[in-house]
Amino acid sequence: MKKINTLVIVLMLMFAASSVKTQTFAVPKWNIHFHGGYTLPLPDLKGTFPADLQSGKNPTPYFMKAGFNFGTDIKYYVDKKSTLGIMLALTYTMMSSGDIGTADSTYGTGTFRSNLNLFTIGVGAEYDFAPKRPANPFVNAQFTTNIIGGNTKFDQSSGSVPSYSYDMTSAVRFGATFGAGVDVKLSKSVGVVIGGRYAFANLFGKDSTAGTSTTYGLNDKETTTMKAKKMAYLQFYAGVSLYFGQSKKIAIKK
Repeated sequence: MKKINTLVIVLMLMFAASSVKTQTFAVPKWNIHFHGGYTLPLPDLKGTFPADLQSGKNPTPYFMKAGFNFGTDIKYYVDKKSTLGIMLALTYTMMSSGDIGTADSTYGTGTFRSNLNLFTIGVGAEYDFAPKRPANPFVNAQFTTNIIGGNTKFDQSSGSVPSYSYDMTSAVRFGATFGAGVDVKLSKSVGVVIGGRYAFANLFGKDSTAGTSTTYGLNDKETTTMKAKKMAYLQFYAGVSLYFGQSKKIAIKK
């Protein structure tokens, strides 16, 4: 929670800075970000193992605790002021339950771990509020295609439940992301970006797939015994901005 509050304060300060009259830059036609950051899973992605199984929580969560993300996005501005851009984004997200020690007669005594990986292709639009200013706030929205995989394993230390390892059958889901941030120009060609986004990975395409002796399905579709699962998460990131296609002239606003 402290990390989220700190990010919100930083974004507010940068939004305020964008309104100050200062040096202005020629606007670019292209903007490329390379970034990485922290991922915070939301229900039903997060959960407590094995307590949620013992309580019969419905739907059964994926037991993710935290994760990381990295990727790039490319924006082309369709207007002369470079306020409205179309964008293509590629993001790789890794989430994990971490190593969880268990001591349970039903679920075993040992160490449990589950991992979830998403490769996301996003297409959408962005609006920039102050493209000429050093601090340029923006908002964007994307339609996403998510390729999802993962694995779950249990390493027995004692008891009757043997060690196991299962791989998730690769799944494709369609969703959306909604983001905001600030792009800070350090020069006419290079800057830094900080932002956050809310992602909903499985708006469409939910399915329920039977597993095998070594695999399991994402199983996010509603069944007669299980509610549909919502795969939502927050992401916070920082990175480098590159600007292309702008005029060479830089003006000083008085």
